[in-house]
Amino acid sequence: MKNLVKLLAVCLFFVGCDSRIDMSAKDIKIDRDVCAHCKMVISSANYAAQVVTKDGKRYFFDDIGCALAWLDLKDKEMQESSYIYAADFQSAEWINAREAYYTSGANSPMHYGFAAHKKDLEDAENFDFAHVKKAVIGKDNESNSTAHHTH
Repeated sequence: MKNLVKLLAVCLFFVGCDSRIDMSAKDIKIDRDVCAHCKMVISSANYAAQVVTKDGKRYFFDDIGCALAWLDLKDKEMQESSYIYAADFQSAEWINAREAYYTSGANSPMHYGFAAHKKDLEDAENFDFAHVKKAVIGKDNESNSTAHHTH
């Protein structure tokens, strides 16, 4: 009986431990991980994207366009509650895709043509997330976006 109480206490300890879900971006294994949308091997860190759902599941993409097209197939709640990360084109570091600046004309892996940037490029026309989303899926319903269309 004493052992059962101890076992129960240990189980409750582990169940009660911090159960926060990690919503941060994780590294992609280039030339090994596969795009969740188009199923191509991810070959460029500079165009990669990832979606982290509210339950902590991660999905990797070779192009921000693939991430947006994939998310468009999901329910609205998942679209709104998921974290979307894009790789900064210059550094390949993860940035919030909804707050990023985008330039068009890039030779992105799936030819959506957008590159994400953590800051406004003064020598290029910059677009916001809503513009990229509309260009990829043809809908204009992203309410969390800030206009970055400049120059």
